[in-house]
Amino acid sequence: MSNRETILNSIKNKNLVKVISGIKNYDKEKTLNIAIAAEVGGATAVDICDDIEILQAVKSKVKLPIFVSSVNAKKLIEAANNGADALEVGNFESFYAEGKLFTPSEILSIVREVKLSVSKDVILSCTIPATLEIDNQIKLADELLEIGVDLIQTEGFSPSTPSSDRNDSSFLDVLKASSTLTNTLELRKHVPGANIMSASGITANTAALAIAMGACGIGVGNYISQASSVNEMSNRVKEVVANVNSFASKLTPAKAFALNI
Repeated sequence: MSNRETILNSIKNKNLVKVISGIKNYDKEKTLNIAIAAEVGGATAVDICDDIEILQAVKSKVKLPIFVSSVNAKKLIEAANNGADALEVGNFESFYAEGKLFTPSEILSIVREVKLSVSKDVILSCTIPATLEIDNQIKLADELLEIGVDLIQTEGFSPSTPSSDRNDSSFLDVLKASSTLTNTLELRKHVPGANIMSASGITANTAALAIAMGACGIGVGNYISQASSVNEMSNRVKEVVANVNSFASKLTPAKAFALNI
């Protein structure tokens, strides 16, 4: 099975698990460790930065499908020409601390340039900024589908933890993921033809919730990369994959949302 088929099958089965190393993570050793942990843990794919040397190093170490994330169309096109299986316009969250916001027109411009320049075999994904009002997120998702984007990735904001004596992980994890889960639910209701991947604040405790909200897969980053060793990272990946697979396997065709692949 080709890497493209692997990704598309996981979308169809609603169990895509993409491990995100970070759009700004240009540390080759750290990226390789995350990629190895992703493969050992049974993830569907790994998502890396737009550095070609790092892309080639990851390709030499793992057989997983590789997403390359960038906000630079030329970098994404170069990555496709160097063997990336999928391209992600985004992830935008890491730019917000710098005061950089992305408008729908900017995003559509990047997507159109990439779409016109890469093979049809390269899967194209795009993040919908959580900075947009939900009506504008829906509008952007519709426009991305018209262009031919294969995957829509949601993101969210982690709210401040309210004053409380609660510190159990389930409570804090659901609170952290509430924004991206809400965006996933709204996009699923209003853009039923989209293949949606939930990312931002997702952990083992909330991965299955994303599928329940209508996502066909999840992107998980900090929960994996903040572990202290490759072994711990791979164990966290295994837990996420097991939770997603367990929930997805219980979905009947009547319960599953139609996919437009």
